[in-house]
Amino acid sequence: MSKLARILVLGLAALMIVSGCSNESKNSATDEENQDVMRFSVTLPTYGVDNPNSLVGKEWHKRMEAYMGKKVEIDYNYIPSSEYDEKVKLMIASDDLTDFFVTPLFYDTSEMAGQGQLLELAQYTDLMPNYMNYISKVKNGMKRVTNADGEMYTFMETSTPRFPEDRGMLIQNTSSYRYDVFQANHIEIPQTLDEFYEAAKSLKKLYPDKYPVATKWNSLRSLFSANHIKDEIFWNGEKYVYGVLEEGFKDALQFANKLYADKLLDPEYTIDTDDTLKRKALNGDNLMWLTQWFTTPAEYTRTANDGKIFAVSLYPDNPKYGKAWQEVVNGNTPDLGWATYGLSSKVKNPEELIKFIDYQYSDEMIRLITWGIEGTTYTIGEDGLPTFVDSLKNAKDPWLEGDKYGMRASRNHNPGLQMVSDARAFVDFAATDYTVFNGKYEEVPIEKSPFLTSLPMPENEYVPSWLSEPSIQLTGDENQRISEIMNPVKTFVTEEQAKFVAGKSSFDDWQEFIDKVQTMGAIDEALKIYNDAAQRVTAN
Repeated sequence: MSKLARILVLGLAALMIVSGCSNESKNSATDEENQDVMRFSVTLPTYGVDNPNSLVGKEWHKRMEAYMGKKVEIDYNYIPSSEYDEKVKLMIASDDLTDFFVTPLFYDTSEMAGQGQLLELAQYTDLMPNYMNYISKVKNGMKRVTNADGEMYTFMETSTPRFPEDRGMLIQNTSSYRYDVFQANHIEIPQTLDEFYEAAKSLKKLYPDKYPVATKWNSLRSLFSANHIKDEIFWNGEKYVYGVLEEGFKDALQFANKLYADKLLDPEYTIDTDDTLKRKALNGDNLMWLTQWFTTPAEYTRTANDGKIFAVSLYPDNPKYGKAWQEVVNGNTPDLGWATYGLSSKVKNPEELIKFIDYQYSDEMIRLITWGIEGTTYTIGEDGLPTFVDSLKNAKDPWLEGDKYGMRASRNHNPGLQMVSDARAFVDFAATDYTVFNGKYEEVPIEKSPFLTSLPMPENEYVPSWLSEPSIQLTGDENQRISEIMNPVKTFVTEEQAKFVAGKSSFDDWQEFIDKVQTMGAIDEALKIYNDAAQRVTAN
């Protein structure tokens, strides 16, 4: 080798060493930088507001960085609430999940768990002191968050008490009426289904080009509740039964069919969205609602701001079954909400993310998320409890005013990971509702209604049997079998229900429909799984 060649080789070797050292230095710097930054992705529903950059959203982020001791970078995937469930189901089907996500409402995650899509959380309970402390206060808390094998695949939303333990009935679905129209035409707010039908007929005569009756969520649930059933498997006080096979299901559809046949029920009830319902309500196209979310009618009233009054009332009774059962939820003791939250099994640093999530259940975060910032949105009263500042409580629309700050108690905001809230804030912050209970009209927040707050709990004639159902735990195999049996049955029943209401199927063929339901799915087997699980609970 020539002298020049040797020099070139040695020079190249030296360059490679320097380059290697440089790359190693860069990699070390990158690793060190990554250790100082926590990064994860989330999928959350939104009501069209900028949660991360609201006043409370920014404060939440700052406090979480202080708690974690490092910078936190969150990749937010916000989906409009009206599209959320369907889009997340597509994400689940394609296995394209973010690190953290809210599951679709009432979604059965057992199949996801079986497919290995969800991180099993019970192995990390030592990293969840705040969550486990809350669960310990909930009746049968651990049984409700784990399956029969002791596995835990989701976090649950909190539901802190709004009322004393022994009184105050919380209902979150109601029937609703255009109170001003009823008053102007001397029509009484219905107390029974027969009165509901007669009121609808009277309005049809007055407004022949309108469909007086509509319903939210494309649902006939108020009719089922009037007949003391659900259109699914439910606890009847003694055992689990399938409501579709009960007499009350047929009675409910026959009543709905009567409304439909007389052109009283809006034929678009099966496809109406929240937006179309609101438009029709404000235009006066519908005047009675079998089912509504309990605060929505007052929002309609404030939006219209022209003398229209949308009032709420209890579901009307069917005297054949007694007082209509209302959609009562536990507002009297610590409980779990409807929402569930999953972690992808592909999370790179589960311990760190679980620590982050657990802090959402701390007293500090619950107060911040719900009440906002002390001195700005709330103060501490003489009783030591928070209360919103007068500028918020005395606003014409407190929820809209609260949106300026972005705490959970306002109308559209849900800062942070949307997991926690202090329900007392909703009572303190409650805007005026328009209520008719026991024939008496009042303008009062529904959660401060003298009628509802005076009712004893949990024993009163409006409380449904399923409020006291046992906290059953199904195994993974049992959940899978239930899905195999019930999913095709549910699809069939939903389709046939609409046909019966619209008169496309005859009630003369009802037994044929029932036979089809029983033969297409092993309903008895599904019920046995549920009732065996109930036996396991009572035996312990």
